[in-house]
Amino acid sequence: MAQLDNEIAAPQLPITAASNDGDIVRLQEWLVVRGISVGENSDAPAGTAAAVGIDGDFGPATEAGCATFAVAAQLPGSTVNDAFWQALTSGMRTAFTFKPAPGMATGDAVVATARQHLAQRPIEARRLIGNQLFGRDNSGPWVRAYCLGISDQWCQGAASQWVKQAFGALAKPLPFPLDGPGVAPLFVPSIVESARRAGKLVPANSATPVPPGSFFFVRNPAAGGPSHIHVGVTISPIRPDGRFDTIEGNTNTDGSSNGWEVCQRLRSRTTCDFGVL
Repeated sequence: MAQLDNEIAAPQLPITAASNDGDIVRLQEWLVVRGISVGENSDAPAGTAAAVGIDGDFGPATEAGCATFAVAAQLPGSTVNDAFWQALTSGMRTAFTFKPAPGMATGDAVVATARQHLAQRPIEARRLIGNQLFGRDNSGPWVRAYCLGISDQWCQGAASQWVKQAFGALAKPLPFPLDGPGVAPLFVPSIVESARRAGKLVPANSATPVPPGSFFFVRNPAAGGPSHIHVGVTISPIRPDGRFDTIEGNTNTDGSSNGWEVCQRLRSRTTCDFGVL
């Protein structure tokens, strides 16, 4: 959880036009992931942070974004002080704090943790402008919090965080390693292999039940390349038609395999293997 502390820790406050670029960028990222515009730069390539105003310049658009957030958060003013920063980052604090009910089963705890994160709308530091997505892929405080401080494809980082958080709250050991020697914590096939070694991998064509709170691993339909390309957690039993509900990161409700948010989705058993927890 060290990276969580890094993401929510306040920079040098107050943040003003005289602040250093890095502190202003952090403010701009947080405003963007809260759904607030800090400007647009039509001259910047669509896949850059500058395209959505994340540029380290505390200009009129960032000032307006601060005012918008202050009103939404019912703050007395838009000065980026401690109260402002606490309000801005409160959703991440809430998501990463899970208290299980007495006697809660591990699967239920994983589902509850994933739902708690979903409720806070974790997204990349990108924005939809019209019908086009602008901003840097795999970026922002949520991605770094899930991915050990780096900007990376983050589906495994998010799913692993939810599982580790739930098991930690229950003071139970993980059923198979999600990091450590021989396990690449952000690489889906590495977690699949870890589940296989522990006897916890359930193939798609198996009759073994898959309880809610399990990992699902989307198999790679293309020849060659990694064995599995996406991951999330199941939040329902698998129904007779093979479908099940999920919560997953680095996706979207349109079904992208490289989206920008945490979503609840519907998937089919025929395309997935499972890591039973």
